[in-house]
Amino acid sequence: MFETITDKIIALFNLDKGKRFRNYGYFEGILSVVLNIALFVFKFVFGTLLNSISLIADSLHSLSDVVTSTIVIFGFRISSKPPDAEHPFGHGRAERIVSIVIACMLIVVGFEFFKSGFDRFQNPIPIGADTFVIAMLIVSIFIKEFLYQFSLSLGKRIASPTLKAEAWHHRTDSISTLLVLGGFVFFRFGFYSLDGIMGMMVALIIVYTGISIIKESGSFLIGQAPSSSLVERIRQAAEDFDDVSDVHHIHVHDYGGQLEVTIHVRLKGDTHLEDAHHRASEVEKAIKKCVPGAEVTVHVEPISWGEFAR
Repeated sequence: MFETITDKIIALFNLDKGKRFRNYGYFEGILSVVLNIALFVFKFVFGTLLNSISLIADSLHSLSDVVTSTIVIFGFRISSKPPDAEHPFGHGRAERIVSIVIACMLIVVGFEFFKSGFDRFQNPIPIGADTFVIAMLIVSIFIKEFLYQFSLSLGKRIASPTLKAEAWHHRTDSISTLLVLGGFVFFRFGFYSLDGIMGMMVALIIVYTGISIIKESGSFLIGQAPSSSLVERIRQAAEDFDDVSDVHHIHVHDYGGQLEVTIHVRLKGDTHLEDAHHRASEVEKAIKKCVPGAEVTVHVEPISWGEFAR
């Protein structure tokens, strides 16, 4: 169902025209910035009026999403730049670097609000929320869930880990808002310390989000292994040729949208050099077809090498 909604949005704003990768990143980032600014203003104003540390903490979480989404836009701008003499494999990893910077900021904010929430837990202050505020918080949850589904859908379509991470960041915000909403509801039943508890829980979510981003982006930057499904697709594409055997040494280097794939294949030892070169070229084309955007290098060896090794 949501894929249909995504299709309509893509068609409405012509996102598939021109540079599709950059268009998707820009659009998601701009849409996220606009909606999160609106959510931040609403939550901060009412959090201040209601004297709720959890709602103020949640508003700053929405504001952090604005910063993160701005970085997403900036990252897509840099990562979309073509290769140059200093960066022959493109600039795709730039978005990972800026995401780590934002993650560090999130962790600092999370720790600060954990301390504030703990103080409020020890010294609870009466708060209240009318039906209108609760209704708007529910609307906020639906908005963040929409952003989660939309970002995840776009991320899958262009194989962007950044948009997928951004999607989970949106879902984290909806969860934190749900916790704040729970704090208001339980307060009416006399649980006066719950605002501080909810504030600490929101803070922990922020910290967890930051750590998760650092872990995921750091793993990518230091050379994360390709997925087993990707390796299997590459292997299958090569093995579809009858005269190709023993596909091995499959190496995949991801530079952020630019994949460099190298594999070794074995042919009969009496294969003519021109025929071997022709087959290697065909294997490269087959892999490029099943792995869009990849640059492929095939190293050919005689079958006798494998027999000798055994």
